[in-house]
Amino acid sequence: MTPRHFALLFGICLIWGVNFVVAKWSLSGTPVIVEGFEGAPPLFFAFLRFVLLYALLAPFLLPVPKRMGPVIGAALTMGAIQFALLFIGLRFATPSAIAIIVQLAVPFTTILSIIFLSERVGWVRGSGMAIAFLGASLVVFKPAEFSFTIGLVAGIGAAFAAAAGSIFVKRADVPALSLQAWIGLISWPPLLIASFLLEQDQIAHTLAGGWPFFATLVFTVLLVNVVGHGGFYYLLRRYDASLIAPLTLMAPLIGVICGVLLLGDPVTWQLVLGGALALAGVGVVAARRSRTAQVSDVMGKPR
Repeated sequence: MTPRHFALLFGICLIWGVNFVVAKWSLSGTPVIVEGFEGAPPLFFAFLRFVLLYALLAPFLLPVPKRMGPVIGAALTMGAIQFALLFIGLRFATPSAIAIIVQLAVPFTTILSIIFLSERVGWVRGSGMAIAFLGASLVVFKPAEFSFTIGLVAGIGAAFAAAAGSIFVKRADVPALSLQAWIGLISWPPLLIASFLLEQDQIAHTLAGGWPFFATLVFTVLLVNVVGHGGFYYLLRRYDASLIAPLTLMAPLIGVICGVLLLGDPVTWQLVLGGALALAGVGVVAARRSRTAQVSDVMGKPR
């Protein structure tokens, strides 16, 4: 990989990693940047994200895909459901922990590929999956309270939804920007309905964030989706996925560092050991998987 392309990949991972902290502030008002802002409701924030994504990418809706079933499935799982759960997770858990937990999408995808795509898994990937789940369990489980936190359970659900979405993506023959446009269009209506059924004072809470909140929304859509994913697919067309996929683990590492430095996330032995095991296991699964996977089969990062 050339230094210029590695710099591009690092920039993409930096955007994805910082986005965990940006989204955390948007959803909880932490740290205090705007007085009185306590964060936007998670479902309403997800609605705003996807309606803006649709507005930006609407021209890419055409031509209409011939097979809409997989597109709708991908939109509902990788779009509406994943981000509803992800934002709920970020509201109630630290971005450091969520950055690690959502990486379970990789072994989850492998499991679903075995069930629905008849993919075979050798002992190397199987061991990587076991290590990843062991590490994630350490991060999620709180032995002192003998309980799981709501936020981290939601994060696991988001990872599973992303994995389910990747199965639909494999069956949808749609270009990347076109797929993102359809995800935006299909995702915002159910999120809006769910928000008005389950949340209150959405507009007032959102407007309380002022221009910083809308700046974070633009960052989330424009930089994370358009620039981040666009650059990611650009690199995948030029390099073997076995090189690119493991390097994207820089993103959760940056997310953990940002959470600790910017938000004061606690650094516990569970986070350190569990995070190291989870990322190591995911790295094994990603590298082993991508040796045989086609570039078009690599799922988008759940950001």
